Amino acid sequence: MFQGDAARLPKNSRSRIEASTSFKEALDILMELTAELGFTQVLYAYQPVRPQLPNGDWLPLKLNVRNFPKGFEDGWERFMKVDPYYRACFDGTLPIDWIQVQASERLASIQREACAYLGDFGLSRGITVPAHLPFGRFAVMSAITDRTKVEWASLFDQTREPLFNLMHLFTKVIFDLKFESQIDVVRWNKLTPRELECLRWASAGKTSSETSIILGRSLETVRLHIKNAIAKLEATNRSQAVAMAIRLGLI
Repeated sequence: MFQGDAARLPKNSRSRIEASTSFKEALDILMELTAELGFTQVLYAYQPVRPQLPNGDWLPLKLNVRNFPKGFEDGWERFMKVDPYYRACFDGTLPIDWIQVQASERLASIQREACAYLGDFGLSRGITVPAHLPFGRFAVMSAITDRTKVEWASLFDQTREPLFNLMHLFTKVIFDLKFESQIDVVRWNKLTPRELECLRWASAGKTSSETSIILGRSLETVRLHIKNAIAKLEATNRSQAVAMAIRLGLI
């Protein structure tokens, strides 16, 4: 649908982002660029692994924000997994209108709470653009406008294509600049070092007996570590636990 028309982007968008020396500085530039399109807040988030786990659970999405109201993050943690705009990203690849998401009959009650929570901070009108990256990685940008008077339908129609292009340009440039490791993400790390070690050997094809010899621990101890890892990962068996640990980037 969108062909990446550079003329639809704010002036010198690429060079301005490329001049950044860090992800935080690039995010400041992204705020400037989206402000030129008529928005008052922006967020960018990145998941270096598949956001949805094999057991159906979702990884929390850490939002890197600019110009958000003070106190926003205090109560947002309980909504990080159920964020309705985050979930809507997996219904397609095009820009998402927050107003349409809010009107969806499919929203769970806690997702409606999330919308209301954002609305209380003046964050109720926005456009979210997802980027589905290779190897299951995922990035997302949302440009938001506060309660100032604006004709929302007109703004959405005028800016969804520039925002789509800007999101993909921004993501490419920050990855080219190797800023990926600087992006603040939620690290899933509930396993102990010994549990991870046992799973690592399991992923290499070693049995529990072989792992016990390698680590110099009893067979019962190794089995206990693997059992605990399976439970913490909410997996059904050893193989699924290994697969999930790999997907989470733990081993």
